[in-house]
Amino acid sequence: MSLVLPFCRYLTLTLLLLALPLSAQSARDTELEAALDAYVLLSAEDTQTADQQLLELERRYADSPAISSRVRLLSYLVNYQFYHQSPEQLEQRLQHLLAQADLTEDADTLAEIYATELEIRMYQVRLNDAFMHIERAQQYARKAISPRVRYYANNVLGRLYKADNQFEQALQHYILALDAVSETDDAFTLRRRAFLNFNIAHVHTDLRNWQQAKSLTEQMIAEAKKYQHDNFLPELYLLLGYIAGSEKDYPQAISVNKQGLAVALADKQQGMALTFENNLGATYIELQQYDEAKVILQQALQRAEQLQDEYSIQLIKQNLGFIRVMQGEPDAGIEQMQISMRYLSQNSPKAAYEPYYEWLAKAYAAAGRYKEQADTLLEQMALQADIRKADSEQRLAVLQDRFDSKAKAQHITILEQENALKAQLLQNQRLQQQLVWLVVVIVAFAAILLLQLYRKVRRSNKKLFETNKQLAYQSQRDVLTGLYNRRALQEYLQKRALKRREGDNVNNSKTGFLLLDVDFFKRINDNFGHAAGDAVLQVVAQRLQDTCRDKDIVVRWGGEEILLVLDNVEPANATTLVQRVLDTVAGSPVSFDGQQITVTVSGGFIHLPFAGVSETQLGWEKVLQIADMALYLSKTHGRNQCCVVEGLHVSFAEAESQLYSDLTGAIRAGHVKVATISGPGGNVS
Repeated sequence: MSLVLPFCRYLTLTLLLLALPLSAQSARDTELEAALDAYVLLSAEDTQTADQQLLELERRYADSPAISSRVRLLSYLVNYQFYHQSPEQLEQRLQHLLAQADLTEDADTLAEIYATELEIRMYQVRLNDAFMHIERAQQYARKAISPRVRYYANNVLGRLYKADNQFEQALQHYILALDAVSETDDAFTLRRRAFLNFNIAHVHTDLRNWQQAKSLTEQMIAEAKKYQHDNFLPELYLLLGYIAGSEKDYPQAISVNKQGLAVALADKQQGMALTFENNLGATYIELQQYDEAKVILQQALQRAEQLQDEYSIQLIKQNLGFIRVMQGEPDAGIEQMQISMRYLSQNSPKAAYEPYYEWLAKAYAAAGRYKEQADTLLEQMALQADIRKADSEQRLAVLQDRFDSKAKAQHITILEQENALKAQLLQNQRLQQQLVWLVVVIVAFAAILLLQLYRKVRRSNKKLFETNKQLAYQSQRDVLTGLYNRRALQEYLQKRALKRREGDNVNNSKTGFLLLDVDFFKRINDNFGHAAGDAVLQVVAQRLQDTCRDKDIVVRWGGEEILLVLDNVEPANATTLVQRVLDTVAGSPVSFDGQQITVTVSGGFIHLPFAGVSETQLGWEKVLQIADMALYLSKTHGRNQCCVVEGLHVSFAEAESQLYSDLTGAIRAGHVKVATISGPGGNVS
């Protein structure tokens, strides 16, 4: 029953609009600039003829002495090569464009070169490579004078940050691009501004800033009607309908989707019309107006069959099945929903079909089939856990790749510094050999010079040592909180495993894992701002460090999650330790900007080794997986508490399969022994 969020279908045309000159530039080839302007205008009407014209311009002007115009031409050729899907030639053209950076110091030209590089890497879904070089593009975008270049560069940066889900940074660059557009007044100014506002509205939607997104979208609809940009209206109505549905303003959502459907049909956009019909049906279902939902969904089903859109067909049939259940045909409706669910689960990502379990569970409940309802909800919970784990692992892998790339680049820089230092030392040795043949006065003068050089070398060595020391610290620390990161945790656990293999005194000791999550952290960000959220994480991190011993380590596990690795903690002392942690965190509110922010945490605790099971069978990764499920139980049963997994009532072989995927089921079956420790004040649900 979920609503569909629109995407922009005008990317190619907009990229061409980005390229149009917004002001005159000095030291440019006016003839080539005029030809490029004509190419861009032609591209909006006749792509094939425009491509031929571009290749002719390459033949005539590839070696133009005006580097700014030459770079503009090469940038278009790079994009042309991407759209013609020739990876080898694309890379050759891109490297040729990047080589122009060595020939100029002009900020506008450099900004255009590096923005084009980022854009191509973004199209190739090579975000890590793009972020490796994003700083230099930002540097020259800030220095650029030309409104065209500032518009283009900041637009690329905005889209890159949005693709990486860094919405605040994306919004900043879109606004800078809008500032550049405001300096222009030509035939394309309105379209540029509309494209940017559309992207900004999408960012506000991703950030759940519904009021800003709604206001901006309504303004764009009014402008599209005023300037007769009718082909853009369906996208705007779809976005506004999504915003209204997300705010649960269902009457407005219905009104907006009806307007969008009428426009899409008038413009013969059948796929868009299908989306509006499905959204209308979903909204009527939310309002329990099943007759209205049935009419519009049957209409949508006919359109989907005409378009041979099997995915939409199954999605609509699932909605119709739910309606049959609610109108007195439970068995037939549920069977229809089950068939659709099987198709959706096999042909879409887990995150896309996971919400549909909720509607299947509602259907079971309406039919009085409560056991199947419970099984469906448990299956949904397991799927949610898989999605969270996969998402966490993916984010960790991306961050690790970017860190490794950055570290490699820094290592290359250090090697270059070392080579330069060695070259300097060799030069000093040659100078010493020459000074032997000089008179005493010159020898004295040379001694002074050598002393100066020696001091310079010492300063260089000292600076190099400090740089290496700082890099070593940064590689193991979280930037915001100063806590250890996952890399540091892995090194710690590797050392621990080595000691156990060597028969050190840790063989009989137990390590405690306490995984914590700040309660209602999103609410803190929403109510007090992201700066307040950062301050809360910093204070909580400091309190946890103060509570732990020197031999324990505190790790920022991700987002608002913090992991305490407690060395040699006896099971009998675990509850006391966990209680102290909960009391310390919630003992006093966090002060920020004159406001008092109440902070509590929920957690999951477990020992390693667990229940006498060998670590070769149940290693630290699986133990942390159990702790994560225990944390989830703490949050779903009231927060401000910790679920302590104490041991097993059955053999490990009997409990193993449930331990990894269904801790709730294992507890309910009496296989696992747990205890719940509450923080001060009890539950905070």
